[in-house]
Amino acid sequence: MELWSMQHAKTLLPALVIMLIAAVALGKLLKQKSERIRMIPIQIVAVVLVLLEIGKQAVSLLSGYDLYCLPFHFCSLFIFMLPIMAFYRGKHKNTVYGITAALCMSVLILMLIYPCLIYSADNIKLFFKDYMSFHTVAFHNLVMFAALLIPALQLHKPAKGEWKKLALFMLCFCVVSATMAQLLKTNFNNFYTCNIPPLETVRQAVESAAGSVPAMLMYVSIVTILDILFTQGAYWVYRGGCKCFCSKEKVA
Repeated sequence: MELWSMQHAKTLLPALVIMLIAAVALGKLLKQKSERIRMIPIQIVAVVLVLLEIGKQAVSLLSGYDLYCLPFHFCSLFIFMLPIMAFYRGKHKNTVYGITAALCMSVLILMLIYPCLIYSADNIKLFFKDYMSFHTVAFHNLVMFAALLIPALQLHKPAKGEWKKLALFMLCFCVVSATMAQLLKTNFNNFYTCNIPPLETVRQAVESAAGSVPAMLMYVSIVTILDILFTQGAYWVYRGGCKCFCSKEKVA
């Protein structure tokens, strides 16, 4: 089980340094501006993500549609949540901002720990040759950039009880994603099979011993709990980042 490849080390680490510098620079440059102005970088990222996804769906349709391209993955949430965050100004905007920030931070943390799970070394090699590879690398790097931009631009102040709303949101997502994975027999968010080889071996062993339905119910429940716990952890990391950038305002 390879966590990092040489291709990831050569591309991801420099990209993260550039993103961090850009996020901090934009934060300082726009610090005294209104939220409407500070939101512009997020709006740009959101629009680019949607355009990338439109391209992905078009390419898949032209080549014989692959059900795996349906937006029921964890990272599919960003084609909805980032645009909503970027342009929504209703009374629930702080909750939307908080959930979106936690989701973005989840991707950033996972990319630091296990980037090979997100996209492969071959995706990096084919970045300029294959649109799907270009999409997956560019898409996830933009999400990481958003994870740095949100606290740097001080777009959201974490509030008490926000973690509960995030947990409920993730539970709802897991129910939908897991249901579609079973109905379409497609591995959305690892709800049908596990992309981590040692764990997939365990899953298959349990299935052989306990039967398909009990094993799948157990597996889906475990993945759901892990998703909720991981995003909760990412949320608290994000709160820590907010404290670094928002020195003048106490984080609730």
